[in-house]
Amino acid sequence: MPALSKDAMADAPTRSAPIVLTKLIPVLAVRDLDEALRYYTGVLGWSEAWKWGEPPHRAGVAIGDFEIQLDAGGRGATPGQSIIYCHMTGVEDFYRQCQRRSARMLRELEQRPWGVVDFQVEDPSGNRVGFAELLK
Repeated sequence: MPALSKDAMADAPTRSAPIVLTKLIPVLAVRDLDEALRYYTGVLGWSEAWKWGEPPHRAGVAIGDFEIQLDAGGRGATPGQSIIYCHMTGVEDFYRQCQRRSARMLRELEQRPWGVVDFQVEDPSGNRVGFAELLK
């Protein structure tokens, strides 16, 4: 589909249907794609969803319907500067799984004053990923 010019976009009819965001996929810059894939699959227990490039420099890892993309192509942010925070169920079991697999813990599992139980890990590139479960 060709790109619309600014004039064409301004003249386009207004949609009556709401604009809905259907998915959000964080992209983490990593130093080494293979190292990052080993961490997210071997330590955090996620699944490798896909790889792209020859040789591969971008990949997706997933847990359930949630996906993170890992980018070692050097076109984005400096590796290790990203923080993502994931809400989930089963955070205590997931925390124990991460401990058994020697995840680097930045914050241990704890109840927080803002109504969650959470913990935070750091990947080999220095990106931080938090996991939280809302308290009922």
